[in-house]
Amino acid sequence: ARRNPKHRPLPLTMPERYNTLRPSPEGAKYKLAVIEFMVPGATNGGSDKGPDGHRVDSIPIANSIIEAGAGCDLVVYEHDKHDDFVAKVQGYDALLVRINPGQLSQGTTEGTQSRFDACMNDLLAQGKLVWSSPAVQTQMGAKDALVKIKDMSCGLPDTFAYYEPKELDEGFKKSMA
Repeated sequence: ARRNPKHRPLPLTMPERYNTLRPSPEGAKYKLAVIEFMVPGATNGGSDKGPDGHRVDSIPIANSIIEAGAGCDLVVYEHDKHDDFVAKVQGYDALLVRINPGQLSQGTTEGTQSRFDACMNDLLAQGKLVWSSPAVQTQMGAKDALVKIKDMSCGLPDTFAYYEPKELDEGFKKSMA
């Protein structure tokens, strides 16, 4: 049997896992922030959070950015301290928004989502990077984003979303056959 020359054997030891944010490298060329939000009054800050109050992927994302050589912080958006947040994020080159659509309207003052979106759009207008932007979040929706990209090179063509019990019953059985 021929071996794939690109195949590399798995390491004998697994790399160390970090469950807390690692320090950013001194003098990093780029500085990024992972933006989070704690739903007021919700256990751990929301159903998408772990016991530490972070989304389970926020710290690994930030640590991966740090491992790549950029600086990265975890920044919590507080709806009642919007102006402080706006001032703070000016110091970053890019933001990764890890806030579920709709969360900014849970237990917050009216207009919180629109104020947050305006801040992100202002940063984009300044040439800073925002993932994902308010426009992309609106276009992609929340739970069917993978369905919308299923025919792209990064998608999987057998990805489906079911919105009615009958669709689920028929579609799931058909796709599993």
